[in-house]
Amino acid sequence: MPPSLSRRLLAAFALVCALPSYASAHTPPPRYPRLRPTLELSPWVGLGGGALVVDGSSAAVFDLRLGGDATVAIGREGDTRLGPFLEAATATFASVQAVGGVELFLGAAPRPLRMFYYTGEGVFTARLGAGWAWRDHDVSDERSTPIASLTLTYGYRAPFSLREYRDELVAEDEPPAAMRYMTGARLWLGATVDLRETPGWQLSGGIEFEPVGTFRYLLGLY
Repeated sequence: MPPSLSRRLLAAFALVCALPSYASAHTPPPRYPRLRPTLELSPWVGLGGGALVVDGSSAAVFDLRLGGDATVAIGREGDTRLGPFLEAATATFASVQAVGGVELFLGAAPRPLRMFYYTGEGVFTARLGAGWAWRDHDVSDERSTPIASLTLTYGYRAPFSLREYRDELVAEDEPPAAMRYMTGARLWLGATVDLRETPGWQLSGGIEFEPVGTFRYLLGLY
């Protein structure tokens, strides 16, 4: 075998042997989806209607609510969350009630869900609370009473910044962000029960939305 051919074969063999180490040295580090922030904040304005029944008498009511929640991740990579909520409401402007309690949040139900020009997620929440109601309705002589409430919601939620973290890849050791503000719109159904010897109750439903972000999306202001 000619010496030149032998040298070429040896050089080719050495190159083949070096390829795995060269490839491993230039393999990029693994990347992972960015985790949801630790704390998510979401206020809402709720509009709806229903019925108030007290002491055997009933009345149709218009329901206006203002509330907010703050949730932290407890599972499913941040898609299952838990936290406190506060809400103030009025029924036909003849009563005022204030409640607070705990909210269970289930996100990615489904993800993605596209509304208001942006891809967000479907969310389900359950709020269990207690508080006080001050009434001036004709259906009751009781002007104030302690109450308990349960509200279920389902709808759309997305980051106010239009920045969905799951679309980004980051290094494994990067911690999640501390907080973000959320917007969206949801249907709600709520029940309120008086905590007294002759309890009354109110059943209402409607739509709730985060006002600033929702109007920004509807008007196309990005």
